[in-house]
Amino acid sequence: MRLISLDKVREDMVLGRSIYRGNGELLLKSGTLLSSRYIQRLKDFGFTYVYVYNELLSDINFDDIVSDKTRVQAIACLHDLTNNVRKGRIVHLGGVKESVENIVDELIGSRDIMFNISNILTFDEYTFQHSVNVTIISVMIGVAMYYNRDKLLDLGMGVILHDLGKTLIPGEVINKPGKLTNEEYEIVKMHTWHGYEILRSNPQIKVTSAHVALQHHERYNGSGYPRGLRGKHILEFARISAVADVFDAMTNDRCYRSKFPIHKVYEYLVDNSATGFDPIIVDNFVQKIALFPKGTKILLNDGRSGFVIKQNFRSPFNPIVRLFWNNGKDLPKPVEVDLLQDENLSITDVIED
Repeated sequence: MRLISLDKVREDMVLGRSIYRGNGELLLKSGTLLSSRYIQRLKDFGFTYVYVYNELLSDINFDDIVSDKTRVQAIACLHDLTNNVRKGRIVHLGGVKESVENIVDELIGSRDIMFNISNILTFDEYTFQHSVNVTIISVMIGVAMYYNRDKLLDLGMGVILHDLGKTLIPGEVINKPGKLTNEEYEIVKMHTWHGYEILRSNPQIKVTSAHVALQHHERYNGSGYPRGLRGKHILEFARISAVADVFDAMTNDRCYRSKFPIHKVYEYLVDNSATGFDPIIVDNFVQKIALFPKGTKILLNDGRSGFVIKQNFRSPFNPIVRLFWNNGKDLPKPVEVDLLQDENLSITDVIED
C-alpha cells in the first residue's frame, strides 16, 4: 500500500484504505477498483491523496496508529458539535470525550513505536480532520512524555476542541483561498478567544484544557498571539498542540500550497526549536515519528531506488528499504538494505510518482 497523489492515480489501481466524509459517511471502501468516475468524485470532494494497493509491498503490514472506527467517530462528533455551536444550541461533550478516550487508549500502549503519521490522512473537510489529527499527534507526544492516562485525557480534550472558535468566524474570511488583509487576519486571530470563551463556560472542560484553545498560536519566543506569551508562561498542553498543529498543517495540501514531505517538516521544527517551539517537546516528537513512513518511495545516493518497509527506532533518517531499481532500470531481484548498517548509503530524495 502506498499514499499517492490523486493526480497520479490510474484507473487500474485498487484503493488500499477506505475513504470517509467528514460526517463519517463511507465514500469508497478499501479494495475498490478506481475508475475515472471514482477518481473525479474524490477530487470533487477535495481529496488530494489516497492509499492504493501496491503488489511490491503486499507483504508489508501498514499498522494504524488509530483505528478508522475511532477516527470516524471523532470526526463525526466534531461535525455535530460544530453545527450545534453555530446554531447556538447547548454544547454536550459526551461523544467528544468518548472519542478522546478511545484515541488515548489506542495510543497509550505504544510508547516504543515509531509512528507512521501519514496513516491519518484519509478524510475530507480539513477543519475536522485537522482537529482530530492534531489530537492524535498531541496525545502521541504526551505518551512520549510519560503522561498518565488522566493527563492524556485532559490534553486530548483541549486539543480536539482547540479550533472550535473558528465556527464563529465568518466563512468568507476563514475559507478565503488568497492572502488575508490585515483586518481579516485580526478577525481570524479572534478564534482563540472565541474558543476559550465557549469552553471555559462548559463544566465538562477543565480550565487547563480550555486554555489550549486560547494559547495554541502562542510561540516560544513570544512572537505568537493572542497575548504574546513566552516560554514556560505558555501552558504545556498549548506548547504541545503548537507543534502538532504546525506539523499537521504543513503535511497536508492546502488551497494555497502543496504539502511538505515529513522529513522537511521535521527540519523546520528542529530549526525553529527554542524560537517558535518548546525544544523539549520538539525533541520528544521527532523521536516518535517516522520521517520516511512505510511505503515512501525513496532515492539513495548511489542511484538505486525503492520503498521504505520498516523503521529503525533509534535512527529515523535510516530506515530499512527494499530496492527495485538502479538509475530507473529494474534490478535482477529486489534487495533489502538497512541504512543504519551501511554508513555509505543515505536517502537523497523522496519520489512522488
